[in-house]
Amino acid sequence: MKKTGIVFPGQGSQYIGMGRDLYDRFDYVRDLFDAADQALGFPIADLCFNGPEDELRQTYNTQPSLLLVSFAVYQVLIRETGLVPVLMAGHSLGEYTALTASGFFTFEEALAITRKRGLLMEEACPKGKGGMVALIGADMAKIGPVLTEISHDDYVAVPANLNSAEQVVLSGDADALKEAVEKLKGIGYKKAVFLNVSGPFHSPLMKAAADRLKTELASLSHGDLAVPVIFNVDAVPGTDKADIVDKLYRQMFSPVKWERSVKKMGDEGIEVILEVGPQKILANLVKRIVPDISCMSVETFDDIESAKGLLG
Repeated sequence: MKKTGIVFPGQGSQYIGMGRDLYDRFDYVRDLFDAADQALGFPIADLCFNGPEDELRQTYNTQPSLLLVSFAVYQVLIRETGLVPVLMAGHSLGEYTALTASGFFTFEEALAITRKRGLLMEEACPKGKGGMVALIGADMAKIGPVLTEISHDDYVAVPANLNSAEQVVLSGDADALKEAVEKLKGIGYKKAVFLNVSGPFHSPLMKAAADRLKTELASLSHGDLAVPVIFNVDAVPGTDKADIVDKLYRQMFSPVKWERSVKKMGDEGIEVILEVGPQKILANLVKRIVPDISCMSVETFDDIESAKGLLG
């Protein structure tokens, strides 16, 4: 079997109906959804399948929902193919899914901590005060100096997701972001898209939320990682338990170094990268970052059957 890396998606990949295909096919997937309902104390399965969309989009619901569905897809993938991945990574929230799949968190702990993370992120900044904007066709050489010029104290605009050479997401104070987009127009990007998110994620405005989350993270039981995880904050694989908690803490207010993380998989000799979970957002980025590595998204049973041929 080819040397395979797994990547798990983050917020923005959710949609109503996600996970239903595998839920209808496998008893053990239904057991996972039932366990999630019990662990969280509300019918998260019904939220995934039926919405409403505005509830699913709430950060404190989106995060455990995506973890649940992505983890369920991963369980079917490894059972149906016999795959033993070599490396894992996840984009923001997806890092928690990677750590759950690797055994650092129990499934129930992961659901609880991602819901708590979502609540803290929602509470960290007054509604409408912060936000995020994606810059397509970005030029970081021109973006960086403008952001440095603009940002001060709580009036910040910083890189939040370094997704690829041409896609950067900025995060921070809503007014600072608007100023940055205006000053960079025509020189720093080709297209700007303000994202429908509830806060300035991966920016210094999340520091207070991160401080509260760190206490919660430290209180959980931590298992040994069966598979190394490449972390967002430094694009370095790690297994040390204390270091992992610190990296998850810093991830809340630091940029997601996604392009470097994917390139690290290539440096480690990965031959196939599978995006495991809803949608195809990460797979499309991976194909642009490392075009020589085979990549596909795996979400449904048919996807898993197709992946068998790719894995060799």
